[in-house]
Amino acid sequence: MQAVLVNPGQRKPGVIRRTAHRPKGTTAVRRSTHHRVETNRSRPQVKSRGNPVSRSARTETTAVLDRPLLLPLGRRPGDISTVVFHPLGGGLLPYLGLVAHLSRHGPVYGIRALGLEEGEEPDTRIPDMADRYAEAVAALPVHPDMFVGWSLGGLLAFETARRLPGGHSPDLVLVDSSPAPLGKEPEVYGAIRRQVLSEAAAHMGADALARTERTVDAHLGARTRYRAEGRHPGRTLLITCTGSDDPQQALRWSPHLADVSVRSLDTDHFGVLRAPHLRQLSAHIKEFIGTRSNCRIRRHALGAEQCRAVTAPVR
Repeated sequence: MQAVLVNPGQRKPGVIRRTAHRPKGTTAVRRSTHHRVETNRSRPQVKSRGNPVSRSARTETTAVLDRPLLLPLGRRPGDISTVVFHPLGGGLLPYLGLVAHLSRHGPVYGIRALGLEEGEEPDTRIPDMADRYAEAVAALPVHPDMFVGWSLGGLLAFETARRLPGGHSPDLVLVDSSPAPLGKEPEVYGAIRRQVLSEAAAHMGADALARTERTVDAHLGARTRYRAEGRHPGRTLLITCTGSDDPQQALRWSPHLADVSVRSLDTDHFGVLRAPHLRQLSAHIKEFIGTRSNCRIRRHALGAEQCRAVTAPVR
């Protein structure tokens, strides 16, 4: 099922806390107004696709936000700047273990969903979310090198990448994320909803859980209406799971991804970001990052088209 955990850290100020195994330089994500991304650049014009929310509506919503959507998760310097996109429900806690690995390659940011804080209304369309997130990413001081998304987060990474200004095309890492329409059958819809909310309920108070429930419902509705369009011209790593509800992910993504490598993990949708499979997931991403570095070197000698031909094969 294409569902993911929500951010269960609403009860206390610390949402993602430091742990003993966390690499030095990885910061905690806190529900705080202090986590703002500073930049001296003027905001570029973000491309809109489909029927996006009007600029006036986005500006009005942004003006009342007490807490930012784009949060720094790891500040360690490095060559690869990464943005991870929230799964269904809007939180970032499921990425905790993966961020510890990603931050070894450079700074990591995360995008949470609108609707988790008091006074916020969740977005109800994936194109609207992507428009909003593209504006946030465009305000970063440097262009991100890689977008990572699990489940719904993969769709958001794909759509946000299409909206970036200036022809910038980050690498994509899509983790058990299918572009297939989510069925509206009550048993499918209800099972996803119960799974997400049951895990969230153990980590938050009644008010936060109510906001999360509303956000989950908004995301499920957005997911049932979503249809993938367009094509990502850059590199993509697609991680599939043997226990996925959609074993045809690679086939469904093929019209939309110009340069894709596929790797598979022997786990289900919820196990892919957890031990023991997290280690193998991180190894696949490290390999993918390595091919990016090798491609840069080859470009000088071979040219862009020949470089594309020697990237990691589809498996």
